[in-house]
Amino acid sequence: MVKKALIHVENSDNLVELASFLVELGWTIYSANKTEEILKDNNIPVTTEHILSEQNIYGHETAQLINEIHSTRLSQETDQNLSTNSGSGGIFLLCLNIIPETTPISTEISYQKKSIPSSLQVSVILRDSFLNYQNIIILTDPDDYKEAMIQLRTGNVTSEFRSYLAAKALNMISAYDAGLSHALLQDNNYKEEFMNYLSFPLVKASELKHGSNKQQKAVLYRMPTTAANSTFYSELLYNDFDYNNISDLSSIWDEITFLYQTLKNQYSVKSVTRDGYNFTTQFTPITGTVFTIAVKYNTIIGAALSTNALDSFKNTYAYGNTISGVSLGCSSVVDKITAEEMVKCNFLAIVAPDFTDEAREVFAQNKNTKLVAASKFSGPKRELRMVNNVVLFQEIDSSVFEEWQIKTNERPSQYIVDEMAFGMILAMKAKSHCVILLKNNTITGIGQSCLTPKKAIDYALMEAKEKLTNNTNTGTIADLLVCDSTIGLSDSIKELVENGLSAIIQTGGDSTDDEFINYCNEHGIVMIFTNMNHITI
Repeated sequence: MVKKALIHVENSDNLVELASFLVELGWTIYSANKTEEILKDNNIPVTTEHILSEQNIYGHETAQLINEIHSTRLSQETDQNLSTNSGSGGIFLLCLNIIPETTPISTEISYQKKSIPSSLQVSVILRDSFLNYQNIIILTDPDDYKEAMIQLRTGNVTSEFRSYLAAKALNMISAYDAGLSHALLQDNNYKEEFMNYLSFPLVKASELKHGSNKQQKAVLYRMPTTAANSTFYSELLYNDFDYNNISDLSSIWDEITFLYQTLKNQYSVKSVTRDGYNFTTQFTPITGTVFTIAVKYNTIIGAALSTNALDSFKNTYAYGNTISGVSLGCSSVVDKITAEEMVKCNFLAIVAPDFTDEAREVFAQNKNTKLVAASKFSGPKRELRMVNNVVLFQEIDSSVFEEWQIKTNERPSQYIVDEMAFGMILAMKAKSHCVILLKNNTITGIGQSCLTPKKAIDYALMEAKEKLTNNTNTGTIADLLVCDSTIGLSDSIKELVENGLSAIIQTGGDSTDDEFINYCNEHGIVMIFTNMNHITI
């Protein structure tokens, strides 16, 4: 009896090769919709199976098809020689795959459509087929087609291969269900921020060169239908990218995206002076500026905001090629003149919206530096961390300021106001405790991953003094100090003030606040409390 193959795929990779092979062995192929069109376009005989059509929903006809799949049995003779027409017949092979969705549903029309999507019957058929996986072949991954053809041609489809394929089918179904439930629960009617079961249909995109260390294996997974499909992630599919490379590039692009999402338009914060006067502090939109940032192991090495790419880069990496293994990000298209400076520093990778043809020619001189062209995308709204077989899951810290309390007699100039916003956005992404020293919208010193804010200040000061010495420059060490938590008055603060520091923004709430405020007033320093921590680990 002629054997039937049921084929309905959304991922059509290797489809034609498999179908041609089955026809060669005398199988009859049943399909519908786009899969049927592809097969017919390639002159492969196919019989229409309307149960798989988009107009059909789960009903008695689908149940009949499932019963036929359940009734398929291989005799011992058929099991040993599946490539012949002997045996009891029936549906012996399913080639079905569906792509999970996670896009939130926002309208009643789309809600009705997504509640019963056209691919739902495919998931139902796959799920029920699992009950008879010993007698049928369930193909869901195009990478398995080749091995299936080998085993079919040799007449020996092993039970181990059948169970392996069935397990992969369940894996795909679970991803489909997770994506559908996520799409429904993220609907505006529910806005379920934290579902009872945390499940995302993450798709394996690429194996990486290695993990954080060479002895570790690593893989890149992505969401199937979100901004993760942007050019940024497609560009990351270099075979020789490792875990650290991608982690650094992701944090860089997230920082660039977050900065411009926050400050591209008029941004303001409610403010109050020490005598109780309420007003609104307005920040200048940063449209027309270029942001450059250098990162290694998710640690900020340098950052600057300027009016053009060349100056922004020079300010970011003013101290030259003193640290190896650094990745760089730039918010503007990189041109030739900027590329000629960047190529001197032997970066691991550079991510930017694009690179001019002339710039790419310059970078071709150093084949060790990979170029990643990335489009703007919405940053993540949640973050998770695996801890001893449990998962910590929280909202991303995205609120830069809620209120400013100006604790000193002096109020900040507009320039310092804008620099404070830039500095705090940098501090929010840096590992805590973090202190950033800024001068002319450029990091002159940064202390991060410190046990206490005081140690972060000490380290930032030490780094700033080293940079000043190495560049043989004179003048102030920094004009602004930004801290992601609470700091008190210290010797390092006094040294910074003696060397030109004019403003401080921090959380506030230290036992020495009054002493600190008095000191700032005596020296004409602006100090602002935000009453917000931005702890990052």
